Amino acid sequence: MEKPVVGSFNKNIGVFFCRETFKDKEIILQFQWDVSNPDKPVWSQAFSPDNGKTWEWNWYMYFTRKENNSIRSLNGKQTLKVIELRNYVIKPAQRDRFIDFFEDNFIQSQNALGGHTLGQFRVKGADDNFFWIRGFHDMASRNKFLNDFYSGSVWKQHRSVANSMLVNNDNVHLLKPLAISNNPHDYATDFNSNWFGKEKGITVVDYYIANQKLDKLIDFFKAHYIPILKNSGIEDISFWISETSPNDFTPLPVFQDKNLLASISFYKNELEYQSKIKQAEAHMSENQRNEMLDIITMRNTLIIYPTEKSFH
Repeated sequence: MEKPVVGSFNKNIGVFFCRETFKDKEIILQFQWDVSNPDKPVWSQAFSPDNGKTWEWNWYMYFTRKENNSIRSLNGKQTLKVIELRNYVIKPAQRDRFIDFFEDNFIQSQNALGGHTLGQFRVKGADDNFFWIRGFHDMASRNKFLNDFYSGSVWKQHRSVANSMLVNNDNVHLLKPLAISNNPHDYATDFNSNWFGKEKGITVVDYYIANQKLDKLIDFFKAHYIPILKNSGIEDISFWISETSPNDFTPLPVFQDKNLLASISFYKNELEYQSKIKQAEAHMSENQRNEMLDIITMRNTLIIYPTEKSFH
């Protein structure tokens, strides 16, 4: 900020303004400090080319007080220990309109309160589905966010339009990271270090249901399947199991399946994905393949494509 700014704090939100020239056009800059959580303040920036009538939020910076025992992702940001995989069904021919409305109104407003929108996606083979991922530092911060956001002015202002385009928004998995070794850097949430700034490609979400055999599935993955995936070049992958702590915000139901293991992986395109999966299958022995089939009751794979404005 080279030029002086004017503004003030109203309780925990500070808003400051100045004028600037951007691409030979005079604009107004808005800078916002949100210290609702003193341990995790948020700084954000927006441009307005029409004298403050509309704003384009284009920069967010998240700060975290250093904690000696916290697990952190490789890029130094605090690890997100809880995520939601949210798969919505939208009314026919309304998905793109819903995506635009969601991205215009519900990204910055959620990030500012601590509900981190990690990516928005279209689902291959499901023309009316909108998939997005939201992350939290822990269950306590999730509960605070949900109460703050859904009782706040942004949601109250825009919920009628959003809900008018929705058919179903209850397909939500609440997950926590699966540690695949004793090394803290092997925690699933290291995917945070690769998520932001990644070139747009595809994301693959795999849901594995092991009826009453989740422990066996986890052991099999650790001992056999994860090494096979890595030997096949699939290293940009994280693993998750259900967060089974009580969902304190009952208006938004979630799946907390004790039999579920999920993975999230990233690829340049479907060709790379299919090639690496074939390599992995070729590296499995017949005994390993049969053991995996015996343990897994159901498997569902989603190929999802990031939207143009996705943070992915």
